[in-house]
Amino acid sequence: MVGDSFEYTKSGLWGNWVKWISLFICQVIFPLWGGYQWKIYRGESTIPSLEHWGEMFINGIKLIIVNIVYFLIPIIVFLVSGGLAIIGLAFTKANNPASIIPFIASLGIAIIISIVVFFIFALLALMANIRFARTDNFGEAFNFNAIMGHIGKIGWGSYIVALIVMFLILFVVAFAIIFIMAIIGILLALIPYIGPILMILLFLIVGILIGPFFGCWMARYITLIFDSAGTA
Repeated sequence: MVGDSFEYTKSGLWGNWVKWISLFICQVIFPLWGGYQWKIYRGESTIPSLEHWGEMFINGIKLIIVNIVYFLIPIIVFLVSGGLAIIGLAFTKANNPASIIPFIASLGIAIIISIVVFFIFALLALMANIRFARTDNFGEAFNFNAIMGHIGKIGWGSYIVALIVMFLILFVVAFAIIFIMAIIGILLALIPYIGPILMILLFLIVGILIGPFFGCWMARYITLIFDSAGTA
């Protein structure tokens, strides 16, 4: 899946610099980027063309709404559990330092619960986005039985491992890029007057080169995970 996603992205973008820069603009105008992800999620064998901008924008808004709904629940869980912990702090005795221990424990538990809930809903949201793009039906984006059944076909362990692989690759690449840019940035900072301008241009160029490529790569990779279960 890693190799397929790389070839898919390279064949569609390499040498097509107008499309590459246009996708960077889409990432800045993020609903357009969501609409382009929607196209990739449809599962075409080649990278989609950039057309029907209005439809892309609308589909991007749809995906944003779906993700907002999915991540509202983890946010609510965190606010409620964290709020209860803070209320508990209000009843602690200021002259008794030991009384703050239950508050710290409660807050720690609230954070752990929130992380677990966020992780679970993130797993569901990724598959929901693709299911939504395939059906264009809001109801199917929240068809939890179908989504969990689909993940079951992939295999929960295989699904999580595939995502770990994806994030490890992104982490290594990001670390390498940041390290190289830090060195170049230090050298550019030594140049009088134009050094800061060159640094800004460097960040812009790297953003244009990296953003669209890895954005498409990730969307394709997640699509392949979805399709590894067979027919949706």
